[in-house]
Amino acid sequence: MPNNKLKITGGALNSRLLTFFNDDNLKPTKSYIRQSLFNVINIDNNMICLDLFCGSGILSAEAISRGVKKSILIENNLNICNQLQNQFKKLDIQNYELHKMDVIKYLKCSDSKDYDLIFIDAPFQGNLLQSTIQVLDDLGYFKKNSYLYFEQNRKDYNQKLVSIISKTHNIIKDLSIGDVSYTIAQKRDI
Repeated sequence: MPNNKLKITGGALNSRLLTFFNDDNLKPTKSYIRQSLFNVINIDNNMICLDLFCGSGILSAEAISRGVKKSILIENNLNICNQLQNQFKKLDIQNYELHKMDVIKYLKCSDSKDYDLIFIDAPFQGNLLQSTIQVLDDLGYFKKNSYLYFEQNRKDYNQKLVSIISKTHNIIKDLSIGDVSYTIAQKRDI
């Protein structure tokens, strides 16, 4: 299987390449969406990031490159995890934890729910995105969260997900590009 490359678009690792495992279910976030995302988020060096269904790891690599304190990556595929660890080592990224496990299981057993930035890039097939957002909401992950980002298939766009997020967050962007709809939300001051 050939590998693919992604370019980090900003920060200390700007223009460095991340090679990711080629898997049909992997759909790394496109560079123009990443730029849009990180133009909106006010990154500071105390932020902790949670990257669910991390896949290529590009969202965490971008966040770390731009100065987040640490990123926690969750991925269930062993081959993808191995590739990700090798790539982060090559890029000398050290401020991360990678957990090879099911996302829902991780969310239910995690001791910490304090993540400033949460990325959700679930596979388009199935209802993993909806299940994940519902579990995050039910278990209180949104209480201290500052920013939330998720992607969904444009043809299966689910307004209910935006409604769930809208209870605690302001929707900053809810756009579609190609076959991807993406949503960026910021926690409301209560």
